Amino acid sequence: MLVFTQKEKSLMQKLNTPAKVQNFLNDLRFNFEEKGETLKSPLMVLRTKSAHCFEGALLGAYILSLHGYLPLVLHLETTNNDYDHVITPFRQYGLWGALSKTNHAVLRYREPIYKNIRELAMSYFHEYF
Repeated sequence: MLVFTQKEKSLMQKLNTPAKVQNFLNDLRFNFEEKGETLKSPLMVLRTKSAHCFEGALLGAYILSLHGYLPLVLHLETTNNDYDHVITPFRQYGLWGALSKTNHAVLRYREPIYKNIRELAMSYFHEYF
């Protein structure tokens, strides 16, 4: 069974704010799944230093959960001729924000300024429209 190393645990403890987690996700290589579809665990994302949006969202949710946040993941489903996206919503000071792993800068981080999950999800709408 694979387990987190002390170095990996220490890293995740240092990533103690949503902004720090987002910066970490930004630095990961994007997983283009060149050898076929993947669904890497948070541990494997840390070890390979690459992720696609779902893998990044899962890691982000896990790291935030270590710091008291609910481990949430939200799937933004699109039409057949576009790409779905997955984000990690978080609640801070009573408002919603999100983490995201993507190569598209405007689909990334959302500051916690949204009153509810619907408002947060709608903040991604203009990129698909």
